[in-house]
Amino acid sequence: MASIAAAALHAGADLVRRHDYSHLTDAQILELTHDPFEESTKYSKAAVICLSSVIGFFGVLNGLKLAVRNNTRITRIPAYQRSVALCRYIDAIQPKALGFIRFPSAGAIALIVAFWLFILIWTFAQQPLYYSDWDLGSAPLAIRAGMFALGCFPFILAFGAKWNIVGFVVGCSPEKLKTFHSWLSHLFRSRTRQNEDGLNPDGLSEVNYSWHVRGMVYYWSGIAAIVPLCWLCWASFAPIRKWSPAFFRYTHYISAILFSAFFYLHCNNVLNSWEYLYAAAGVYFASLAARWSLLAIRNGRKVSRATVELLADDAVRVTVPVTGRKWAAGQHFFVNFFKLRAFDNRPYTVSNAHSVTSDHLTLVFRINPSSGLGPRLLSLAASNASTPVLLDGPYGGPSAARRDLARRETLVLVAGGAGMAHCAAVLEDACARIKRGESVGVKKIHVYWAVRNKTVKSWFDEQLCRATQNLPADLVSFHLFVTGGNDDADSLTSEKAQSELSTEKLKETPSIESGSVFTASTSSALLVPWTTHSGRPALASLLTELFDTAAPGSSIGIASCGPHGLTTDVSRAVAKRQRKIAFQGVSQGVAEVELHTESLDW
Repeated sequence: MASIAAAALHAGADLVRRHDYSHLTDAQILELTHDPFEESTKYSKAAVICLSSVIGFFGVLNGLKLAVRNNTRITRIPAYQRSVALCRYIDAIQPKALGFIRFPSAGAIALIVAFWLFILIWTFAQQPLYYSDWDLGSAPLAIRAGMFALGCFPFILAFGAKWNIVGFVVGCSPEKLKTFHSWLSHLFRSRTRQNEDGLNPDGLSEVNYSWHVRGMVYYWSGIAAIVPLCWLCWASFAPIRKWSPAFFRYTHYISAILFSAFFYLHCNNVLNSWEYLYAAAGVYFASLAARWSLLAIRNGRKVSRATVELLADDAVRVTVPVTGRKWAAGQHFFVNFFKLRAFDNRPYTVSNAHSVTSDHLTLVFRINPSSGLGPRLLSLAASNASTPVLLDGPYGGPSAARRDLARRETLVLVAGGAGMAHCAAVLEDACARIKRGESVGVKKIHVYWAVRNKTVKSWFDEQLCRATQNLPADLVSFHLFVTGGNDDADSLTSEKAQSELSTEKLKETPSIESGSVFTASTSSALLVPWTTHSGRPALASLLTELFDTAAPGSSIGIASCGPHGLTTDVSRAVAKRQRKIAFQGVSQGVAEVELHTESLDW
C-alpha cells in the first residue's frame, strides 16, 4: 500500500507542477490521480474502437456472404446453412410494439444493449464518481460520460446520413441504420449534484448554478445543449412524426444545429475534443455533398415533370419520365414537388421495375385529400397538368442488402395497402427475368395483399397482368385479403378459412416450360385473377404451411412491405422457421428462408 500511495503522490506532484495544485491536501491529490483528467481521452478512443470494430466485423461478414453466394458447394453444406439460419433468426426476431413505441429487431437490440452496457459499466465501475470538493474540477462521472459521447458523435451522424460509407461496408440500407442513429443519441446524458464548499454557498445543483456563471461560456453551454438534445431524442417518437412530418423535420434540423453549436462551445477544445467534432462535421458534410452532387447530376438542367392520376381510395399514381437513371426493384426515391410544397421531401417506393420500363418511373401512394400535399395533387390530377419534381435516390430495397430473392425456388410477396408498390416492382422484375431466360431459380410466386376494400385492386391490375403475360398460368397465385368488410360473394369468412387455403395449390411448383399460358388482354380492362378473402391474413399460418409443404431442401425468398404490424407478423413467422433450421435442422420442407422487409412509416 505504501508503494501505491507513493506512486500516487508522485503522480500528484506532477499534476501540481503543471496545474499549481499546491493548495490541495495529499488526500485531494490522491483523489485527482485515481482517474486523471488528462487520461480521459481513452474513453472517447474506446468508443471509436468499439464501434469501428463492430462495423468492420459486419463488413467482413458481408464480404464473405457475397463471396460464397453463388458457390453451391458451400451453400449446401448443412453447417453453413445452420449458421446462416442462426444469424437470420437473430435478425428476424421482431418484438411487438408497445403502443407507439416500436422496437428494432432482436439483432439490433442486442448490439445496442451490448454497447450501452459497455459504456455504462465502465462509466460507473471506474472510481471516483464525484470529487469531495467542488474546486477539484468537474465530476469524473460526467467527464467519462462526456468523452464516451464525444467518441460516438461522428458515428451518430454517419448512421443518420442517406449516403454513408457504413451502409456500403455492412450491406445495409440507410433507413435500417437510422435505428442506431436514434438509439446511440440517447447515450448523451447529464447528471447534477450539490456542493457546500464555499464556491457555491447556496448549494445549488450544477444546472441551477450554471446560470450564475454567464461569463464561463464553456460551462453553461453544456446545459444549453440539453434542451435541443432532448427534442432530438424524444420528439422522434411516432406520434409527433405522424402529427406533422414537416414540423418534425424542420425542428429536427434546427435542434441539431443548436445542439452542435452549444456542444462545440462546451467542449472548449479540452483534450483536443474538437477533433471529434471536426470528424463528425466531415462525415456529415461529405455525405451531404455527395448527395447534393448526385442530385444535381441526375436531375440535370431539365428537371423532370410528373403527371398525376387519381386512383381509388384516396390514392394517386405519379408518373415521372426519366432518362439515364437506374434503380433496382423495391427501391425508393425521396421526391420533392417543389412547386407544390417546396420543403416537403418524402420517400416513395418505385412501383415499376427498371428492367421493364426504363423510360419512366411510377409512384403509387395514398394521400390525405384535405391536408398536406393531398389537395394540390388532386388539383393536378383534375386539371391533367404536370409539375416539376426533384428525385433524390434511389435508396434501399433488397439490392442494398445484396439480396436477390428471385434466386429462390419460391418467391413470396406480402403487402399491406400501398406497400404493394414495393411487391409489384419485385414481381415485375422477376417475371421479366424469367421471360428473358435469365438463370433465376423461382418456380412459384405467391402474392398476398391486405387492403381495406376491393376497389384498390385497380391500382396495379394492368401492371400485374402485363408482368405475368405469356407466362404459365399457375406460376403466380394472387390472394387479396379485404379487411374492411365482406363485399364479395366468393370471400372467405374467417381467419381459420384463410389458414386452410388448399395445401395442394400452395405445394405446386411447376416448371416454367410446362403448364398453360396466361395471356393478358391488351385492352384497358385488364383483370388479375385474385382469390379474395375477408379479414386480415393469418400470416403465421400461411407462411408456416408454405415452409412445411415446400419441396425438401428448397429455398424461399420473402419480400414484405406495409404497416409495422404486418411486417412484424412476417418477421416473427420467418424467425420461427429460422430457429428450427438452426437448432434442429430440417429433413422436410424449406431449408433456407431469405427475408426482406420494408415499413411504410419508418
